Amino acid sequence: MKQLIPDNLKGKELFKFLVANKSKLIAQKKASVKYTNPLVYQPLITTVTKRKATKSGMQIVEMEGDGSIDVKVVCNAAWWCDDQYDVLTDKSYDKSIADKGILIPHIADHIHTSTNHVGDVKAVYTQKIALKDLGVDMPGATTCAIMETNVREDYNALTYKFYKNGKINQHSIGMLYMSLGMCINDEEYLPEFELWNKYYDKVINKDFIDEEGFFWIVPEIKWLENSCVWLGCNPLTPTLEITDTDNEDTETEPGKSTHNQPSNKSMVICQACGTMNNMPESGSMNCTNCGQFLSRSNTSYQEANTFDLLKAIKETTFIKN
Repeated sequence: MKQLIPDNLKGKELFKFLVANKSKLIAQKKASVKYTNPLVYQPLITTVTKRKATKSGMQIVEMEGDGSIDVKVVCNAAWWCDDQYDVLTDKSYDKSIADKGILIPHIADHIHTSTNHVGDVKAVYTQKIALKDLGVDMPGATTCAIMETNVREDYNALTYKFYKNGKINQHSIGMLYMSLGMCINDEEYLPEFELWNKYYDKVINKDFIDEEGFFWIVPEIKWLENSCVWLGCNPLTPTLEITDTDNEDTETEPGKSTHNQPSNKSMVICQACGTMNNMPESGSMNCTNCGQFLSRSNTSYQEANTFDLLKAIKETTFIKN
């Protein structure tokens, strides 16, 4: 799609080329299946004694012994300009959801075969997600396409295993363009300039479109499928947050004090570089290695028990020979 636009064109020359070739560019985009930039959104996994797990943006509920888990994933985010200069509106998913709903398949790696389903889709809808939960250090929220699926071991054992162990956190949709418009920041091209003014304020990553001075607005798509994928390149990438609460549902026995229980320390795993960071009790921080923005709402922390050496020595029973 991008290959029809010469890389060396900028400013007025670029705008002139875009308008002169508008029909050809739109026809080419509509003729191809597009796979959106993978979106990472797995900020929280909570494991409890009832074998249930929840995660903001991705929720897992394991049903003991039946070889299936329920997952809730974010498939795509509206109003983000991707590397093909496409901006999907918050209404772009609506017709596909109304027409197909749970018939939109959940597959792996955009491989379109009849045997590549990872589970049974239970619900498809849109939901507002905070930008900070998408790894963007900005106020506000955007509409995201959501899919809930019962991932089944008997459909795809490897995908089931990796979902169950929290290894899959990236998703991308396959889609066709049903309608799109050209937006250009130049009043010489009035129709395109009017579209620019109409939609510009809603675009999240304005710096990206300001650099080129144009983007494509996509009011409607045909949503073909949602795929779990391996490699993510979309900047909407929060770090992974894991909270271990195995004893969350266990009540303290009457008369038993909990003041001698090990204290908890929040460790943040930066998904950008893998560095472990000590998360403060409140507020946010930046990764000490790469500078990635980290917070409890959009990052990954693990409650780690601190080790009390003196207490351990006192409680140790030594056996004499």
